[in-house]
Amino acid sequence: MKGSQALSKKHLILTSELSSRVLEILQRSGGKALEENILEELRKRGIEVTLSSLRSVLMKLEIHDKIRVISLDEERKLVELITKT
Repeated sequence: MKGSQALSKKHLILTSELSSRVLEILQRSGGKALEENILEELRKRGIEVTLSSLRSVLMKLEIHDKIRVISLDEERKLVELITKT
């Protein structure tokens, strides 16, 4: 049980760090980026993440009104940073 607790804490830290990195990439990209470009940029920074994990983080950010995800077609998704005015 102790090992699974450590794993879940590590996962939580990883998720929050990934969220921060995604928001940072969007800010540097002028507030918009394709999902595949975000994935590529994360990998360039040495962060190995699956498309499934990225989509999970994007969904959480969208729920918290940080981003908007727009489906361009079945495969391509545009991710936009939501700016509060």
